[in-house]
Amino acid sequence: MTTVLQRTAPPTAARGWWAKTVAASRYEYLMQVRRPAVWVVVLGLIGLRCASPFPIDIASITDRAELVSDWTGDFLMLCPIGVGAVLADRVRRESRLELNDLLTSTPTGIGPRLWGKAIGAGAATITPVAVAWVGLIGYLTAQHGAGVILVGLGAFAGIMLPGLIFISACSVTVPYLTGPVLYRIGLFGYWFWGNMLGPRFGIPTPAGTPFEANGEYPTGAWFHGVLFIAKQRGLHPTGGEAVLSIAFLLLMALAALVITQFVLTKRSPS
Repeated sequence: MTTVLQRTAPPTAARGWWAKTVAASRYEYLMQVRRPAVWVVVLGLIGLRCASPFPIDIASITDRAELVSDWTGDFLMLCPIGVGAVLADRVRRESRLELNDLLTSTPTGIGPRLWGKAIGAGAATITPVAVAWVGLIGYLTAQHGAGVILVGLGAFAGIMLPGLIFISACSVTVPYLTGPVLYRIGLFGYWFWGNMLGPRFGIPTPAGTPFEANGEYPTGAWFHGVLFIAKQRGLHPTGGEAVLSIAFLLLMALAALVITQFVLTKRSPS
């Protein structure tokens, strides 16, 4: 009996903030990654975009860095919308299943629950993107040699991941404040306005600046990829500007979580 008690994990209330967050992240990841909608929506949008690369002929590119980085542009054209749309459903799903009161009554706390949801559910929703990317890198490796592997890992980490983290954090937090339907509409509008709408349209937009989310600055500065909106602005990204772009996205993700935690804490009756 004594041995059993010693092996029993301590109750959640006795654990620290980080332990609670890790436990929540693991739960959220396992719940989210098993949802068929996550795979169907994200992979469907990736396949839809990559079926007809535009506006350059990727098959004609021989430079490995440029080739891989231009494929990231195809991945990031539509799939962040799918990632955000699927994640935004978490708020409504918990409400529909009447889990809000139950979750509030647990000793985990608002902070670990929110951060665990962002980390776990966000990682689970990015998992199909990573799986598709590994498949693509395997194909490109067979065509262009093993050197593609390191470039592919760098492109995923430097170009794709910061924007996906930003969208994931916003998609877990903002729907608490706006509702999922309004958020999805806003996400769709933001993604095209803030990342694809060039200055030639005469509308103020962060597209083509370090404050866009589609990784164009790391693409141009580190991987010699083709520039579109930045080129329209006459800009040629430097390594420092690429770092600034990544830092901005990560800081915005952090701010979304901190602000939402503050608002939810204020709303909580306890």
